[in-house]
Amino acid sequence: MKKELLLASALVGTLGVAGVAEAASATMSGKTRVGVVWSDTDAAGDATMAGHQQSSFSVAISETTDAGMTIATGFDLTDENDGATDNSGLTLTFTSGAKLDLIEAGSAYASHLASVPSASGEQGIGGSSSMNAPGGLDYADSNDTVGFELHSAADAFGIDGLKASVSASFNGDAAATTSVHAVENSFSVGASYVSTAGDSTVTIGGGFYQADTTATAAASDAQSTAFSISAVTGSLTVGAGYASGDSFAGETGTAAGSDKELKSASVTTAGAKYVSGDMTFNVGYANGEGQDEILGTAADGEADSYESTAASVDYTVASGVTATIGYSDVARSDEATADTAHGGTSWYIGANVSF
Repeated sequence: MKKELLLASALVGTLGVAGVAEAASATMSGKTRVGVVWSDTDAAGDATMAGHQQSSFSVAISETTDAGMTIATGFDLTDENDGATDNSGLTLTFTSGAKLDLIEAGSAYASHLASVPSASGEQGIGGSSSMNAPGGLDYADSNDTVGFELHSAADAFGIDGLKASVSASFNGDAAATTSVHAVENSFSVGASYVSTAGDSTVTIGGGFYQADTTATAAASDAQSTAFSISAVTGSLTVGAGYASGDSFAGETGTAAGSDKELKSASVTTAGAKYVSGDMTFNVGYANGEGQDEILGTAADGEADSYESTAASVDYTVASGVTATIGYSDVARSDEATADTAHGGTSWYIGANVSF
């Protein structure tokens, strides 16, 4: 019995020491955003003013093996007050500089889009569930959790400034349905190129996305092509992007339970940013349209549309503390009819405190 107790004690001690010695490194980050939002839709007599409070908290975990490969993951405890734990996938970074994302890997074309400046702040007027015109370049991006994205190292294929990746997700065992959409399998390729001359840097990026649907009533699968360009010269950054293609959207209004096809969709974005000392000025524009129809029904030719112009000024008060004033003007239409209840102007004034 004495031998067994000694063996058990040694085993527990060994496991305990190993657990401490082999613990991965972890870092924490988070923010709290506090402010006031004033909104006035294009409908009569509905101006509002409300307090705005949001917080996020996340943990990043990583460790490097003896062979030099880095293994990273993480989770957030809350993201913009969603009050839910969200686990990250797994990222393996090899000594060559290549990287492999596993589980919730995303899409290659979205990974390589050049960043187009847009306004900061929490101003804005929400849309309706029946209005599905796109407002961002990656509107079609949807993938199953099971998947991967393989990123090249820098200067891919011997070309300075070039990066590329390929991604896919797999949900082939999903049950076929008639009019409820879910991604079955998806595939994407993307690339970006960065060129620097003097104090100017130009980035061009984008790619292609394709996904099958489980809905047998769908006339086609999702396909989208997107690209964008940004240029940085000193304190000034300008950018623009364009995306087009077919996608899918949920419908929770009149046709509850029936998803929609978004056909002939397109969106254009543009923006500029200027930094002067502790102040940052941003302006952004987006214009999108598309025809959404319940799965299995013929298109009526009437499109939804979205247009937004926004601007903001950020002032760095102290390390990790930023004050923001923002403004936006939004116009929406549903089936070619102006949606006054979901369009109008909005102001925001507040602060962001992060660590």
